[in-house]
Amino acid sequence: MHLFETQEGDKWICINCGTEEEAMIKEKGWELIFDRHDQTLRCALCGKSDYDFED
Repeated sequence: MHLFETQEGDKWICINCGTEEEAMIKEKGWELIFDRHDQTLRCALCGKSDYDFED
């Protein structure tokens, strides 16, 4: 997960949304703070974690 500083506050963004929404992130001027590998975090855009594991 990537933590971005935004105008609305800090937001966690998953790897997939970070790639798909790269243009929007640059346009809005979001600043990358750091990355964390934690399956309990959820993306602010899609609501999923970085990786989904099947049971």
